[in-house]
Amino acid sequence: HIPRPRNAFILFRCDFVQQKKIPGHVESDHRNLSRIAGKIWRGMKKEQQKPWIDLALKEKERHAAMYPGYKYMPAQQTSK
Repeated sequence: HIPRPRNAFILFRCDFVQQKKIPGHVESDHRNLSRIAGKIWRGMKKEQQKPWIDLALKEKERHAAMYPGYKYMPAQQTSK
């Protein structure tokens, strides 16, 4: 299985959680942490998002170099 390259928001969210912007004793549910990070991300200006966008582009380029010809194909859901 080849993992997909992370997008700008995912990189931002990973850093947001890693830096413990919200202490674990306040909120430990990652679903809520994602919601909080999403609200912050949507409230950011493009200039504030730019470092994450640039980082995502670099990761995408590295991914393309490591896995030439990679194409994301989600697994087909089987009916019950």
